[in-house]
Amino acid sequence: MAGFKETPRQKMIGMMYLVLTALLALNVSKEILDAFIIVNDSVEKTSENFSAKIATLHDDFGMQYQMNKEKVGPFYHKSEEAKDLSQDLINYIDSVKFVLIARVDKIPVDSAKVTNLADIKAKDNYNDPTSYLIGGEGMKNGEGYTMMNKINEYKVQMLELIPEAEREILNIGLETDGDYRNTSKQKQDWVEYNFYHTILAADVTIFNKIVNEVRNAEYDVVSHLYQGISKEDFKISRIDAKILPESRILFQGDEFNAEVFVAAVDENSQPTVNYIMNESEWNDNFIANSVKLEGDSGYVKINFKTAGMKPDEYKFAGRIGIKKPNGGDYEYHSFSSSFHVLEPSANVAATKMNVFYRGVDNPVSISAAGVPASKLKYSIVGDGAITETAEGLMVKNLKKRTVQSVTIKVFSEDGSERKELGEQVFRVKDLPPPNINVRNMSKGVVARQSLLANPYLLCELPEYVNFEYKYQVTRFTMSIVKNGDNFDKQASSPYLTEDMKSYIQSARKNTMLVFSNIEVQGPIEKMSVPNFAVKLN
Repeated sequence: MAGFKETPRQKMIGMMYLVLTALLALNVSKEILDAFIIVNDSVEKTSENFSAKIATLHDDFGMQYQMNKEKVGPFYHKSEEAKDLSQDLINYIDSVKFVLIARVDKIPVDSAKVTNLADIKAKDNYNDPTSYLIGGEGMKNGEGYTMMNKINEYKVQMLELIPEAEREILNIGLETDGDYRNTSKQKQDWVEYNFYHTILAADVTIFNKIVNEVRNAEYDVVSHLYQGISKEDFKISRIDAKILPESRILFQGDEFNAEVFVAAVDENSQPTVNYIMNESEWNDNFIANSVKLEGDSGYVKINFKTAGMKPDEYKFAGRIGIKKPNGGDYEYHSFSSSFHVLEPSANVAATKMNVFYRGVDNPVSISAAGVPASKLKYSIVGDGAITETAEGLMVKNLKKRTVQSVTIKVFSEDGSERKELGEQVFRVKDLPPPNINVRNMSKGVVARQSLLANPYLLCELPEYVNFEYKYQVTRFTMSIVKNGDNFDKQASSPYLTEDMKSYIQSARKNTMLVFSNIEVQGPIEKMSVPNFAVKLN
């Protein structure tokens, strides 16, 4: 199986870790330790985002299972096993982290669970972590070896959930058998390479990075199982060009990596790609000025070096060509994508927003250069309250309709001395109503069988809203025409009723379905949303 490919973000974190460790060995100022806090905060933020993404995937799986338990059951039960295996390993890794913090900082384990990395007093200690994770000199009996064995066992158990013939195409990472070398080129095992004489701050960051890799493995396995639901009865009706970037958010010096392919992929094909920068839509007139790339095994890899790029959003468009089955001319499909280049900065882990929404928890990150988190104080003026939660700081209880903005004031406190560091004004708005549609609808058209396979209305926040909230449809009306007469069918949930599904099953092609009187439950109250129509294909 191919080796695990790290994303640019992971490479950046790994490189920063190595540089910081080298500097600490030279007794550089303790401000260097604060940089580990920034990296760790970024890793933890990525973990939160990944957890939400995995939860959505499991929700979709559960919905499919409720609609067809006989067909979906074998895949669904394996996805639940993958979730349990992943959570068990994450719980174990967290327990090792908390025990290590407690041992090194000489505090109870319960206190270690709620202590931020910035507040750990002995985060530059490396002797005690080495002893705990590796063991005595030459012994190799530390907790790190138990962790390595559990990771290896987890990988075996996760891959056993996938049919044997398909395991080779699934790389879930978490490699522990690489050719690891120290600075003297002496061979090391995985535990020594990661934890020998590494400071506590680095160990905590590494633990959280491993947790992210576990979540990534869970997502890959569950996604593969989800695809298996309809693999046997899937019928190709069209071919679309797809572009799959590893990340659209990059730091200067990173590389933009993406795969462009034709779905479904023919591994025996050698496609070609033409692309041009600073265009959001492909036009054949761009051919003369475009960059041409040759591919293999059904896809083409695109690589952009960003070292000389200014921080900005970059767009590009192109086309991918694949030979027709008869071996004749190429068939072309267009694609477009974009990515952001950001400056490396100590603020990369900060949550920056200029809008809070009423009735929901709004995450906010508060930091100040040179001020430890333990000495930061804050208040909110106008409405609401700032509360510390397990997920971080949250602005809660924004309810006053008359309040259009609030101000967060930040202070530092050292004994009796209190200093104002600054303030930030945030607009306060109602969360906008969701867009309502049905799954796989494109340009107002949906395939009949797709609608019957996913018989429910979806709520999606507009793309411009950088926030997550799950609206729920509480009722709607579907208007139909039968024997020349109009009928309205009522539903009191997101799901189509049996009468509605029966009508869709027998309706002619190009029949128009109109959904009206749609009501959704919002964060504060129920609200009505605009009607929409969809044509059956």
